[in-house]
Amino acid sequence: MSKKSHIILIPVYNDEKSLNKLLLIINEHIDGLVNFNTEILILNDASTDEILLENKKLRNFKKVSMLEVKKNIGSQKIITVGLKYLQQKRKSFFVTILDSDGEDNPLEIRKMLNLASENNDYVITSNRKGRKESFLIKSLYFTHLILTFFFSFKWISFGNFTSFHSKNIEKILSYNDSWLAYSGSVIKNCKIKRLHAKRERRFYGSSKIGILKLIEHSLRINLVFLKKVLFLVPFYIFFIYIIFGLNQVVLLIIFLLLIFKLALLITKINHLGRNLENFDELIKSYKSI
Repeated sequence: MSKKSHIILIPVYNDEKSLNKLLLIINEHIDGLVNFNTEILILNDASTDEILLENKKLRNFKKVSMLEVKKNIGSQKIITVGLKYLQQKRKSFFVTILDSDGEDNPLEIRKMLNLASENNDYVITSNRKGRKESFLIKSLYFTHLILTFFFSFKWISFGNFTSFHSKNIEKILSYNDSWLAYSGSVIKNCKIKRLHAKRERRFYGSSKIGILKLIEHSLRINLVFLKKVLFLVPFYIFFIYIIFGLNQVVLLIIFLLLIFKLALLITKINHLGRNLENFDELIKSYKSI
């Protein structure tokens, strides 16, 4: 029986050390993927540091290549560019996306990919069971989950770590949603099956997630559901007013809802959707390594 094509997408920005460690771990355990020919596509988000790979130790991959963009655009956008690139170059294949920092456990790939192979119409998501950030970040993240649920009716407890058949790429790229937030686009436009895995510690350094980045992340995910938000904000204001009347607490809640709506509109201006037909204008180079 012929093997299925499998491409692992890894967005990276100035994290060569972590990337090399991740690739060595995947290479060491790739023998478990007996039904797949696995390639690596590194999505270089205009790193200012040169990315050098330990090629001689990566013998178990069918191919290792790198796609680099002309300027730093962030992980969500470069994942979109990578998927669009593959969509135009290949016909039928499986995709796994994971970050390079080690927080996504590469040993979960086998389980996720096998499930994706059995369920071609679904995106397999890795939902994190635990977080190792400070109490403040954990609290803000949980608040983000609750807030997003109220405006999307979706529980989005996963990030980039996913596996799926390429037939799902068209749905993921629908409406340019992935340009704003990959996870939001997946849960809005695709059928998903959830797996759960512990969030691991970063290979090196501390987490880059701060309060401002977490707030922006939450706003971008909610932007994927902007039509719902624009309807539900006045609905919630009206509902709260009818139930509780008008008092200082209610006025504060109304004020915060209006601020949230304004912040979404500002974020939308800063991250206007791109016409993906011209995505190749962002690409600086593609090369085999």
